[in-house]
Amino acid sequence: MAAIGTRQRHPLRVAGLVAAVLVLVAALAALVLFLWLRAYAPLSAPGNFGFAPGPGLGADVEPVTGSGGKTVFIPAYRKGRPFDTAFTLRNTGRFAVTVTGLAEDRSHPELGPGDLLTSDSSTASADPANVHAFHDLRLDPGDAAIVVVRWSLSCGSGSEAEVYSDSVPLRFRYLSTFTRTQAVRLPFAVTLRCQG
Repeated sequence: MAAIGTRQRHPLRVAGLVAAVLVLVAALAALVLFLWLRAYAPLSAPGNFGFAPGPGLGADVEPVTGSGGKTVFIPAYRKGRPFDTAFTLRNTGRFAVTVTGLAEDRSHPELGPGDLLTSDSSTASADPANVHAFHDLRLDPGDAAIVVVRWSLSCGSGSEAEVYSDSVPLRFRYLSTFTRTQAVRLPFAVTLRCQG
């Protein structure tokens, strides 16, 4: 009588159920890993590694209370003349990355990163004698390199009186599959003042 009340499961049915659960868990883990890798943001520009303005600096305002602790570079505006800043770019992630250049940024037409360059100086320097054309830059985990951003400056009728930027959008590749843009926060800000 007891044998009639208990029903035994077929071994293939149990194996199929276990296999389906394992496939579901593996698919969810793969999805989470894929989404994490797509949002990977390993680049940083720590202030303690060094930064510097190039020629054409109109003012250099040291951090004041309430400023967020950032130095502000104010270039002397001259039509058609860019302004360079150098900083140390570091890969703080787990994978090697290849920086391929700047992404387009049209948030402020008056002030924007125009070109990405490299420096052969051993310290952060935007001295024109040390600045060279940019080529793909590979950074292994923990590696750092000095890069130079050449800012495009444009004041004219309809320009905002004061525009600032404290980040640059960099394009990079990693794991041979992913290419993305990261807005790298700079340890300084560049402020353009357009006079009437």
